[in-house]
Amino acid sequence: MRRPLIYLLIAFIAGITAGSYFSASYFLLLAIIAFALLFLIITVRKKRPVAGLFLILCLIFIIGFFSIQKHRFFAEQSLHIAQYIDKDMLTLEGIVIETPLAYPDKNILTVNCLRKIKNKKYFPVTGNIRLVIPPDLKFQYGDFIRFHTTIKNVHNFNNPGGFDYKKYLNLQGIYAIGYISDNSKIVLLRQKTANCARSHLESFRNYLKRIIYNNASSPQREIIEAMTIGNQNEIPADIRDNFNKTGTAHILSISGLHIGMVSAIAFFFVFFILKSSEYLMLRFNIIKFAAVAALFMVLIYAFIAGMGVTVMRSALMAFIFLIALISGKQKDLYSTLALAGLIILAISPEALFDISFQLSFMAVLALIYIVPKFSDIPSEKITNLPSWTQSIIRYLYLSVIVSIAATIGTLPLISYYFNRVSSITIFANMIVVPLLGTLTLTISMLFIISSLFSPVIAGYFIKLASFFVQISVSIIDKLASLPWSSCSITKPNLVEIAIFYLLIFLIIRFIEEKKNGKTQKEFSLNRFRYIKYALIVILIIFAGEVTYFTIRDKFSSNLKITVIDVGQGISTLVRLPGGKNMLIDGGGFTDGSFDVGKAVVAPFLYQEKIGHIDTAVLSHPHPDHLLGLIYIINNFDVRQIWKSKFPVNPEEFPDWEKTIKLNNPQVFLLSDKSPEKIINGVRTQVLWPPIYSGKDIHNISFDEVNDTSLVLKITFGKVSILIPGDISGNVEKMLIESKKDLRSDVLIVPHHGSKHSSNIEFIKAVACRYAIVSAGKSNVFHHPHPLTLQRYKDAGVNIFRTDRDGAITLITDGNNLQIDTFLKRK
Repeated sequence: MRRPLIYLLIAFIAGITAGSYFSASYFLLLAIIAFALLFLIITVRKKRPVAGLFLILCLIFIIGFFSIQKHRFFAEQSLHIAQYIDKDMLTLEGIVIETPLAYPDKNILTVNCLRKIKNKKYFPVTGNIRLVIPPDLKFQYGDFIRFHTTIKNVHNFNNPGGFDYKKYLNLQGIYAIGYISDNSKIVLLRQKTANCARSHLESFRNYLKRIIYNNASSPQREIIEAMTIGNQNEIPADIRDNFNKTGTAHILSISGLHIGMVSAIAFFFVFFILKSSEYLMLRFNIIKFAAVAALFMVLIYAFIAGMGVTVMRSALMAFIFLIALISGKQKDLYSTLALAGLIILAISPEALFDISFQLSFMAVLALIYIVPKFSDIPSEKITNLPSWTQSIIRYLYLSVIVSIAATIGTLPLISYYFNRVSSITIFANMIVVPLLGTLTLTISMLFIISSLFSPVIAGYFIKLASFFVQISVSIIDKLASLPWSSCSITKPNLVEIAIFYLLIFLIIRFIEEKKNGKTQKEFSLNRFRYIKYALIVILIIFAGEVTYFTIRDKFSSNLKITVIDVGQGISTLVRLPGGKNMLIDGGGFTDGSFDVGKAVVAPFLYQEKIGHIDTAVLSHPHPDHLLGLIYIINNFDVRQIWKSKFPVNPEEFPDWEKTIKLNNPQVFLLSDKSPEKIINGVRTQVLWPPIYSGKDIHNISFDEVNDTSLVLKITFGKVSILIPGDISGNVEKMLIESKKDLRSDVLIVPHHGSKHSSNIEFIKAVACRYAIVSAGKSNVFHHPHPLTLQRYKDAGVNIFRTDRDGAITLITDGNNLQIDTFLKRK
């Protein structure tokens, strides 16, 4: 069999994928492995290679299936820390086993728990937790700490298209999170209790960080720190956004590109030194010596970068390619890549679901498949040019081909995970990769080496690196400011991704066959026809797929409303018949520490193939309703905004007015006097608030702003939905007294189920069949309040909750009503 490693890799990936969705008993898996081994021995003895190969692939599949479930098996043991989730306050002791993650508003520790203290007695525990602590608390790898906290389960925002944060941490062996807000709840017992060598390495990394910060200003120092030490969390958000817009964000996090650059720099540096000596060229194989030097430099760089999972995976892949070069096995790059993938996944099976691994693997695969086929420039076109000009042209041409190949290989994944495509990514990378990936990285390597004997000399290297970083940042800022530099796109599904890769493969095969036809080299007319017909079929399928999702909503005759799970807040997407849509509120965290619009609402919209918002509605200016809308208005084509006449305080929300001025949507100020709006048969009535005078607005307190909420009633045929914002019982009473028709089939429960809302009289007046509560899991406000829930139950109302059901979707044709939840009820 040719390239058997590829088949083994496919079987292993299939096993890991299956194991991530299905579970099986540990002992059952061991029994299956034992039987597979027994049958494999029998087939080998009876010389049945096909059956033997099948059993080997089955065995690899089962090993992959088991490997991804090992953390789950350990978490089920009685001593595991996961058994204490959502129980009383715990006093725990453990060791910080990873370099702390530093953010402007918090630090995050990964702690290996060793024991629990209760009644002055020690009880052993196992397992890792993620511990969130205040930003002024500084701990290091290897610190032995004692802390007092209640550990919580890892929670997701449960929406279609959302990031599965729980699965992400579970795959790393983390099943619980602890939060500490009081500095007195955590204490350092002793230092350097973990691996001694790693502790010394962390001290050296901190020493390098001090040199960087003493000799460079922001944002240059944060970028240099990210490219050398591996900490990118402190890079300013606006700088990171600009790199994202230009498709160059990969340069900010140590990955395969950096490892490859370090390897190439070391290889060519040693190669040219050895090449200068005729004796060494004759005496030794200088290519292999250079490869050995590159291997050692990659190892050093990986250690300095903190030996993070991503860094070690990239380094391991580089090791395998360099070892193949040293051993003379470098010609079969596909098998080398398959071997690298097998080893990486065997060590860390969760890497399969890591974005950096997927991007690195697909980029390398695209490079080794595409570049050799298009790397040659027809010699007759540049023969008459000077040799130095030919060298420059070849370099530029090869740089373009490499950038195009890497872009093609990673484009579907970037679209899937980041929902943004840069139109200038090739041009931007041709500028930034030489400046940052080559010049700055080379200077950074000299900085690391010189820091071993002179911090002063190392400081000069940092100043020089900072100069090139500043140039790069200036160029990126200018490119990102171009209005057409990037565009947001909806999330492709797995079928579309597969069609894209198949389409690229067929296009390249078609071009190859046409070239072979001209030279009569290995040309087959039948093969050429098959490829041409296959290409036409795939193009038709691709066009059909795009057309379907483009016009799908335009031909919809249903009203579809989704209450998105945004935690403690609310955001509701209304999709009207004929394709129009409306987003009511955008969620948001009170302290602004987490962008709900970017991380929760936008991914849901992208998943639903929504690229624009016809109407964005702000019910009232509170953080848990307003903050998420800012990102949506900035990144989606929002045509108009509805809000009450109550103004948004510019001191509390300075970004709101900036966003409105920048994007210039139409703004409509609504009140209970506004006429009802009818769009494709759907009536939207504004039942509240009244028109406030300037004096009234001035006298309203922060809490009373809730009572300025827009109260919307949406009616389609015989079905009505009431969306009352955060109104209190006082406004509920005034609505009842106004004799307005409040009757609705579905009620979005006021103020997230607060005990100050949902009076019995209001529930009777609405007379709803279903009530939907939007609230965060275990929120500090204790919403929904038990008394509020009981009032709805006593009225015979069916209750849905985003904290338990995830996103809740209503679909109606005007007569029938269907309710679906993201998390299916048992």
